[in-house]
Amino acid sequence: MKREKTKGITLLALVLTIVVLIILATVSINMLFGENGLVTSANMATLMSEFSTYIEEKEMFDAGKKLEDLNYDEETLNASKGSLAYGEVLREGNITTVIPSMKDGYLDKFEIIKGELYVNTADDLEIQVAQALGLNVNPYLIIDGVLMSANQNLGLQTGSNTLTIPGSVTAIGAGAFSGVKGLKEVIIPGTVQEIRNDAFSYNTEIEKVTIQNGVESIGTNAFYGCSSLKEITIPDSVTTIGREAFRECTNLIKVQLSNNIETLNYAVFNSCINLTEINIPTNLQSIGVNAFIMCKNLDNITIPAGVTDISSSAFRNCTNLINLTIDPANEVYELDEKQPGIIYKKENGLRTSLIMLAPMANEETVRISEGITSLDRGALSICTNMKTLELPSSLSSITGQAFSELRLLESISFPQGNDNYTVQDGYLYGNNGTELIYVVPTKRQIEINENVQTIKTFAIQNRNITEINIPNTVTTIEEQIFLGTINLVKIHIGSGVSNLSSGFKSWSNIPNGLQIEIDGNNPNYKVENNLILTKDGTEVVTYVDKNVQTQEIPTNVVKIRDSAFTDFDIATEIRLPNTLKEIGRSAFTYCERLTAIELPSSVETIGENAFSYCANLETIKINKAEGDLAGAPWGAPKGDRVLVWSE
Repeated sequence: MKREKTKGITLLALVLTIVVLIILATVSINMLFGENGLVTSANMATLMSEFSTYIEEKEMFDAGKKLEDLNYDEETLNASKGSLAYGEVLREGNITTVIPSMKDGYLDKFEIIKGELYVNTADDLEIQVAQALGLNVNPYLIIDGVLMSANQNLGLQTGSNTLTIPGSVTAIGAGAFSGVKGLKEVIIPGTVQEIRNDAFSYNTEIEKVTIQNGVESIGTNAFYGCSSLKEITIPDSVTTIGREAFRECTNLIKVQLSNNIETLNYAVFNSCINLTEINIPTNLQSIGVNAFIMCKNLDNITIPAGVTDISSSAFRNCTNLINLTIDPANEVYELDEKQPGIIYKKENGLRTSLIMLAPMANEETVRISEGITSLDRGALSICTNMKTLELPSSLSSITGQAFSELRLLESISFPQGNDNYTVQDGYLYGNNGTELIYVVPTKRQIEINENVQTIKTFAIQNRNITEINIPNTVTTIEEQIFLGTINLVKIHIGSGVSNLSSGFKSWSNIPNGLQIEIDGNNPNYKVENNLILTKDGTEVVTYVDKNVQTQEIPTNVVKIRDSAFTDFDIATEIRLPNTLKEIGRSAFTYCERLTAIELPSSVETIGENAFSYCANLETIKINKAEGDLAGAPWGAPKGDRVLVWSE
């Protein structure tokens, strides 16, 4: 018993001894490594010396430059591991050109932005030293190399209205500088690999953009609406240019494309009305839909041998493009021997599709050769003086889009007949008369045959009509059927329509004050509160009259369909009900005067690009916790800057 007691005391003494040793060790460690420890103090002193030297060398660089040039402005100095710029010009060198003694370990942490030395670090000791010396720490929102769309990043613009992207940036985030006021020059170093969607869209004052070799991709809408930009050089490192990247750059005159571009995407130079000079790379393979639409001053282009895909609408409304030629080595496309501006696509050596009719731009009578099987969108758009059109019996594919911009056309005929289509008094029908494909635009009154079941896209392009009655036999109305109907004021939709496209009147230029009536016996749709709704009132199909500034969506609506408010460009306010659960794709696209919108907590899903092209949208208030709705900011041009979450 006594032995066991002695043994217990011995164990207790051992435990106490260990505790004391741990305490002593901790005290010693804290003395060496703690917040005020010897090692910590020594490290801090070393950092203070190094960082002070960096500050001194940077000041010496500025002083030297001022001696060389009295106009040197240190606010224009930007330097990082990968780039150097000052005087608003990219230079040879990097941050060690400014700070020669900088250690390799700090090349990724130090950066000069707008003349200020910054430390990008999460290290507590480095932050403490930097703050003690007056250095800035992590001033801009850059996450994993992506310069985000954030208000603090707008401060990168200098007083001289120049933006130089920091060298630590590898991607310019979506919408990062969309709609910035006063921005006139952009300098993008080769350290940047991506210019993402809408990065500089709607900047109407940008006059100069420098893109250094090293940038690999330019995103969708990246420079959309930069109407003061006059020329752009895209380096050979760029392999991808997104859809509509330079759309409505209306003063763009000269473009030097990368030699490594293989595709000119949808509407990439849409409405660049002053574009006169552009090189077409020899590596090019595809020219997409509306790539050069409305480039009215473009007068010559040569299609390289490797191009295997040209959209019929690629050069739509290019009314001066009379010198369009093709490399003789091209195996897919060829010129007409007698009229070189006519371009055909071949299959198995035979001409099948008509691409371009440049020599016929001023002809009143146009005859399409036998053997042609396809007339796609915009194929005839350059023939603006055409009054009579003769089509071949071989034609098996045609859409109303082929006739865009024809204002004087009076008659269409098939001199040798056609098994696929019929023409009656200027009405072009397909599918045994059940589809209305097109009505000649000189008609002053539209009377739709009661055999018609489907009205096809772009079918009606008449400027003269004021009213239209869609009979009860029609079941389907496709999108954009009223292109250019600038005097249309009333539409009556019959009882039989069961498939009504939300975009059936989009971009139609219908004047304000439009009235739409739907037959009371129609079981599928009704008109209420300036909206076309499903009969049960739970879904918004589209709006009626765009001349409305405040649109109230009724209670009980649970879904706004795809493209429902496309081109609703007068509205400044759209109020959503607490019953709403789903917002469709592109639902509010081109609502150009909408500045703010509030999403109720009931919303569960929002479709892709719901707010795309909403150039003035500054705030999307979301009554949910951040991240509860996928896909934010749903195509809003200004990106994450517009998002306001309730939690």
